[in-house]
Amino acid sequence: MPKKVLLPIFKREYVSDFADEILKEDNELRKLVLQNPEYRTLLNEKVAEIFKKYSKLIKGAKIIDSWDRVTSAAGLAGDVVGPFTGGLGNILSAMEEIPELIPKVAYAVYYGAKTKDLKAIPYFAVAEAASFIPYIGDAIDMTNIYVERARKATKEKVKKDMREVLSSGLEGKVEGKKKKAA
Repeated sequence: MPKKVLLPIFKREYVSDFADEILKEDNELRKLVLQNPEYRTLLNEKVAEIFKKYSKLIKGAKIIDSWDRVTSAAGLAGDVVGPFTGGLGNILSAMEEIPELIPKVAYAVYYGAKTKDLKAIPYFAVAEAASFIPYIGDAIDMTNIYVERARKATKEKVKKDMREVLSSGLEGKVEGKKKKAA
């Protein structure tokens, strides 16, 4: 189980943990790896390759979600004191969302261009619109919306690449090498 951290920016990603998650999520790949344990090495190599390719995507998501947690703590405090300040705290809480949007929009555009995940833009937009709701919005901002989406995109890319490699006849090549070595 991955270790929890206060801010996502401090969480390290490990190839083996990521590969384990993929195998838990994807029954087809898990069966193939169980049938041929050499595929686990291939999976780890593919995860390392995609990690390198998507490193800025994941780091950017961690920065956005970490910043979101810090600013949302202030927003949540504003919501809590809002009833005692004639609503001023709620207004300040909503106003803290506006400067958050600039890096989030930039990241969303980068994410969409890098991953071609066009469903992410409306997903991020809905989450950001919901973040203006008192109390609930700051709770949403405390989750790892951007990190989880970046991790999902990374895993999907690994799965896609693994399927392409395995369907390209690699299995026969691996078996042939085993027979020659024996």
